[in-house]
Amino acid sequence: MKKLSLILSVIAAVCMAACSSNDQFRVNGTVEGNPTMNMRAGYYADGVYKTVITAVREGKFEFTGNASQPTVLEIMDYEYRPLARLYVKNGDEYDVHMNPQDIYKVDISGNDESARWSAFMRNNAEKLRNDANKTVADYVGAHPDDVVSTLLLMTSYDASESAAEADSLMSLISPSARPSSLTEGYMYVLDRLVSDVAMAPVVPMKYLDSRDSLQNFNPSRHELTLISVSRQSDVRRDSILPALRRLSKEHSSKKLAIIDFSLDSDTTAWKRAARNDSASWKQGWAAGGLASIAVKSLGLPSVPYVVVCDSTGTQLLRTRSAGRAEAFINAQLK
Repeated sequence: MKKLSLILSVIAAVCMAACSSNDQFRVNGTVEGNPTMNMRAGYYADGVYKTVITAVREGKFEFTGNASQPTVLEIMDYEYRPLARLYVKNGDEYDVHMNPQDIYKVDISGNDESARWSAFMRNNAEKLRNDANKTVADYVGAHPDDVVSTLLLMTSYDASESAAEADSLMSLISPSARPSSLTEGYMYVLDRLVSDVAMAPVVPMKYLDSRDSLQNFNPSRHELTLISVSRQSDVRRDSILPALRRLSKEHSSKKLAIIDFSLDSDTTAWKRAARNDSASWKQGWAAGGLASIAVKSLGLPSVPYVVVCDSTGTQLLRTRSAGRAEAFINAQLK
């Protein structure tokens, strides 16, 4: 009887272990340089965004997650800087080696897709740094039946600058290599970027300035217009404001109009920050966020975001990068 009880216990333990391994995935990893640090991981699964916070001790870490359908897991440092991405699903165990200074220096094993994805990142690091969109487009065109094409398009291709091409590239990929469980969120954002509303000409608009006065703007009065939409944040101060200052000094208001919209819900804080900006360009408050009348017609997928249009309102550039907008305008008005 005792022998039978022992056998049943062993069987039960094996079954529990099997069920447990099939109900989760495991990630084991090493970080180059053997640091001790805190780290985050995030992924969408079963309709929600899941976050894991773990510790790296002398360069080693491990954690588990649960994703009933394959999904992209992003590993980040504690400041949300991406370190590695992998394609995960329940039942798999992954080994990840990464360099905290270079997301392209990553080596992943655990399934074929993650291994090939990381190998492509390592082998094409310079191409991705110099022209990620072309590099990804070339891979998608040559591998339409490969889920790695979908993974690269979703993570390394800047659709904010080439939304129509991103949409075309996604349609080139075979349905079996772009399952809706993986692409649903991405396609929602992409649809906003390529919608008729998003690509429609910029029309005259009304907005409130920092003195609560109603102002009118018409792109026809200027050769080019830059519309910046953001919140008062460190990212804004560190990247957007310096670019706007340089552009306002370089080009006359007749050549270039700059409208700087804030989506902050706290108008008092925005007005205080606006005064501190010492801006010589137009600043406005968009009540209602992205749904506000002033910016809704732009169909922005996220913030911060920059749109450049000409005197007819035709949109010439849509981008998340203030630096790219600055380079584009300087080239146009040279």
